Amino acid sequence: MQFHVSRRLMASAAVFVLAAAAAPAFAQDVASQSEDTAQVEDIIVTAQKRSQRLQDVPLAVTALSAETLDNSQITGTSGLANLVPSLTYTQSTSDLNNNVRIRGVGTALFNTGLESAVSFVVDGVVLSRQGQGFQELIDIERVEVLRGPQGTLFGKNATAGVVNVVTQRPTDYLSGAAEITAAEHGEYRFKGTIAGPLTDTLGGRLTGFYTDDEGYVQDTGTGQTVYGSEVFGLRGKLEWQPSEDLNLLVSADYRESDSTCCQLVPYLTTNTVLAGIRAPIVASPTNRSVETDGTTFADTKSSGVSLEANLSLGDYTLTSVTGYRTWTLENNVEVDGFQSATPLYVPFGNGYFSINGGGLDIGQFTQELRLTSPSNQPVQYTVGVFYFNLDLDRDFRRRVGGCVTNPVAFGQPCPTFFFSSAAHTANTKTENVAAFGQAEWHLTDQLSALFGARLQRETVSYEGLRLATPPFAGDRLLFGASSGRGEVADTDLSGKLGLQYQFSAQAQTYLTWSRGYKGRGYDFELTANFATQVAVLPETVEAWELGYKAQGLDGRLSVNTALFYADYQNLQVQSTVAPNVSIPTNAGSSVSKGAEVEFQFALTDRISLSGGVTYADATFDATGLSCPLTAQAAAVTLAAGQAQPVNTCFRIGNGTAQNVVDGRLPNAPKWRGNLSIRYDDTIPGTDLNGFIQLAATRQSEVTFSLEQDPGLVQDGYGLVNLTVGASTADDRYTLSLFVRNLFDQDFVNGMQRESIVTNAANPGNIAYFPAKDAERYVGVSLRANF
Repeated sequence: MQFHVSRRLMASAAVFVLAAAAAPAFAQDVASQSEDTAQVEDIIVTAQKRSQRLQDVPLAVTALSAETLDNSQITGTSGLANLVPSLTYTQSTSDLNNNVRIRGVGTALFNTGLESAVSFVVDGVVLSRQGQGFQELIDIERVEVLRGPQGTLFGKNATAGVVNVVTQRPTDYLSGAAEITAAEHGEYRFKGTIAGPLTDTLGGRLTGFYTDDEGYVQDTGTGQTVYGSEVFGLRGKLEWQPSEDLNLLVSADYRESDSTCCQLVPYLTTNTVLAGIRAPIVASPTNRSVETDGTTFADTKSSGVSLEANLSLGDYTLTSVTGYRTWTLENNVEVDGFQSATPLYVPFGNGYFSINGGGLDIGQFTQELRLTSPSNQPVQYTVGVFYFNLDLDRDFRRRVGGCVTNPVAFGQPCPTFFFSSAAHTANTKTENVAAFGQAEWHLTDQLSALFGARLQRETVSYEGLRLATPPFAGDRLLFGASSGRGEVADTDLSGKLGLQYQFSAQAQTYLTWSRGYKGRGYDFELTANFATQVAVLPETVEAWELGYKAQGLDGRLSVNTALFYADYQNLQVQSTVAPNVSIPTNAGSSVSKGAEVEFQFALTDRISLSGGVTYADATFDATGLSCPLTAQAAAVTLAAGQAQPVNTCFRIGNGTAQNVVDGRLPNAPKWRGNLSIRYDDTIPGTDLNGFIQLAATRQSEVTFSLEQDPGLVQDGYGLVNLTVGASTADDRYTLSLFVRNLFDQDFVNGMQRESIVTNAANPGNIAYFPAKDAERYVGVSLRANF
């Protein structure tokens, strides 16, 4: 059985919800006929760097409470896509290369030299690289997903949006919680929190967690189960209130993860030699087997400390957020997928490719100082200054091999063989200084003008060295020596203008224009030309958003809608120029346009519904992109002076290229929606409360290739998750049973052409990254509160 929701049905549902919100008289009539007191909970957010009701904020925000995350078994930031239709998640070889997109726009780069278009912020501290944001959601107060450019207040790289994570603060009473979860495929999760007062003016909070996940992919080479991890971490907070006017919050955290993720899994193999070498593994969309020497891993360590100080100056608040964070990564990916310590004889390419990885070391310091005026004044504003300093070190090694003399048959070990290797070290530094402000001027009781600006100066430098000798004694040199350094600086003015009209306390509309900026960066990886490279140009965006937010049915229903249009220039993307060689570049222009609807509906005291639909048409134009392997053999040869075609592969020099017009951005579905229904009631004959929740998501097809490779397409699919459980009347204990992917629907989180035995003449080898919930699995969770 599969879950199907047509585009027409999604659109009809959206129209229905909008119609309901637009009929206040009808809403009041319906509400008066019911004695239920159910209401949608008001959520307070800080999406504009001040506390506001979600329904009053003039921008598109999804706010997810801790209860919502727990009810949906969302354990990490990568799972947020299940609850936010405009957000998608793409899996890759490690957290460093994983990425999220908002409204179809993100940054998918195998390159540490550039930032992502979606910014992660944790407790007011911006994270320098998106990989730092892929973490467990432990002891969370809420998660806010801000859509569209957020450069005015959040700055830096927020050209597509922000994922703002807010964790719980200490409490003024003793409280705590503990939870244990067990699921199929050897998954065990433990987390616990204790909080309370230490003195009359000092409170504390301590949270710890441990996860042991065996994995769900079998490695026939080592006999182990992979795609798993072991993770533990701690977070501590001290909150001091020395006076009525001053509040100080110190936070510190540490996280360590050892992972066996992520080896590419054979999805399609048309080359008989490659299929024979990997036997008995059979490539298919349901294959969950790889073969390695056990050298694929991704281990990370993260730590940080921050100080948030809030000083009341009469009705004004002066806030300082100081943060220092570190993040290290060590990883390797065995590219060949062979269980052989020496090269095998293959028709072309590398018969050995088992070493491909290295280290990353990030140290960053941030300081923000801002002044917030009182609310409900004729003019209310937030102004501030921001400083950011990043120091990032990168090293990488690659080793490949082949035959000197060939055996009789393909796929056999080389009688004599060679290895080629290369290594590099590099460093990049970023310094950003900015002044920002945003104001709201109440022109009348109902009409307000919005305006803001951010002036920033950013300097990016690099130095890199690719060694002149192989890192392994006796090897050939894989890439020639290269060294160099460079620096570039930019000054940019971003901003926001808009109007907001408040129909009533329950309904408002807004129209905004905003400009965002993402700074320059350098190619920072092993294959970079360190001597003569030029920095990638800044990515900029101008965006329009028309929104409407309303509550009806005496607070039972809330509806948030938005129409959006964002025009990106010099979109920063990755282009594959040769097998295992990719470079960051600018993709010309890109447009993301569409519509969103999100709603919450407290149908009765016992039944609640929530969901949303996003239509996002995210396209781009770019010249000089690489051609898909499947198109290179048929590339058009141009006559002298002949104009270059569009969306067609053509020969240029000794290679091929294409000019893409209206290409689809990777992992950017046109349609995506979710719907959740929950029923809570007492269990007859007991003192227990029971609940059942059914949650469904559906999306249209996507491509995972910027080059528009027709073989790297995921068809549209839908998922259904089920949760049932019971809790004591005082909510002290809760037991939940959950089923992920109830109807066992296959899908992929990312895919690409293999580099082994794959070229323009033999392009039909594809590998992918399977998700754990791409097949049905069951788990149970027990939670205790005190």
